[in-house]
Amino acid sequence: MRNICAIFLLIPLFGISQIPEDFGSWTKTSFDFKLNKKTNFNLKTELRTVDNSQKIKQTYNQLSFDRKINKNISTSFAWRLRFLNKEYNYLLNNRFHNDLTLKNKIGDFYVYFRLRTQYNIDPIGLNEFYERTRFKLKYNINKNTSTYLYNEFYFLMNEPSENSNFNKNRFGAGLKYKINSTLDLHLKYLRIRDFNIENPMIINIIGLGVSIDLN
Repeated sequence: MRNICAIFLLIPLFGISQIPEDFGSWTKTSFDFKLNKKTNFNLKTELRTVDNSQKIKQTYNQLSFDRKINKNISTSFAWRLRFLNKEYNYLLNNRFHNDLTLKNKIGDFYVYFRLRTQYNIDPIGLNEFYERTRFKLKYNINKNTSTYLYNEFYFLMNEPSENSNFNKNRFGAGLKYKINSTLDLHLKYLRIRDFNIENPMIINIIGLGVSIDLN
């Protein structure tokens, strides 16, 4: 089972593509407040860049409500206020999503399966309605350090053309280090590839993040 999951997650790393590639960076700060053992609130802010990390693509603030249903199932509701860098100006955009996450432990690995329903409210363009499916493997190296791999598929459900609903793949690998009981550091690599659109792109991203527990 471990080998099957590993092979599936590593598939996006192989193959030669003629699609243009770019480099960007994501820098994020996250604050967590636990209401009780099963419920917590999260506030995060992030800056994303493109064009070899020389141009701001977007900034956002997100508020989410997370709830554990049991030890293997959790759900989340989030609102994200985004400022998108368009050619003429920054555009204000609202995004809402709901997650349902299933977790299981297989040997030394934690396996996650997440379903995300996402709706973007765009004042001048298409209000995109996405269904996203993500598979993730996590391994705890020691009590303070963990690493993970994931592979995610995007399906645009209100695609206006005759193209396939599948239009994006995101592969990620990362490392999380707990400095103390309230502060975590994150380092990750992402490779995002477009599918079934007119001008597809591949963007390689280095992400840095800090998580702060406010309890």
